[in-house]
Amino acid sequence: MNIFISANNTDQGKTYSTLKLMESFASLGYKIGVMKPVETGVSDKPPDGTKLFEKAKKLNPLLKTLSVNDIVPVQHSLPAAPYVSGKIDFEKIKNAYNKIKPLCDILLIEGAGGILVPVCKNFKMIDFLDFFDAKLFMVFGSRLGMINDFLLNKHYLDSNRINYTWAVNLFDEKHYFEVSHPYMRKYGPLFIQKDLDKITQKLLGE
Repeated sequence: MNIFISANNTDQGKTYSTLKLMESFASLGYKIGVMKPVETGVSDKPPDGTKLFEKAKKLNPLLKTLSVNDIVPVQHSLPAAPYVSGKIDFEKIKNAYNKIKPLCDILLIEGAGGILVPVCKNFKMIDFLDFFDAKLFMVFGSRLGMINDFLLNKHYLDSNRINYTWAVNLFDEKHYFEVSHPYMRKYGPLFIQKDLDKITQKLLGE
């Protein structure tokens, strides 16, 4: 099974959530793998990809045969949308995927930014769902403005009949429950910090 992790924007908790999901799936006995096909803003080594790789190797020793360049096959220095930051080598991404996939039961694939971030001409981040034949997991950061972000993403995904599982990443629990939850509660949100087991089971289809 492949799971693509996206969010309502950049810096909303994709990497944090992916790390938590890796631990949760591993605790259930699954061999986990991880990829971040494209990471921008890389000056030396990919910061997000390195965190993911170090954790993944501890949870699945088979991944020690790989390098961080397999986990993040496309790396650009400019911190911008991939469309702007540089060329996207899809063959390189596919080759990395083919190395990682046989080593795991569940592959977690972290996107960059949100679902409509342009990767190249006629290809947006959401198109990685078909590229990897993956389920979609959406992370919504709890900062002010999340209601609008949630509704926009929900409208796009529902209108295009894209199935997804979603959860809120709590940056400030008190602030969220005071400012956003009075509206968000009607959608029955799950929370990365409180409901990881439920999120994991939903992703497994149980």
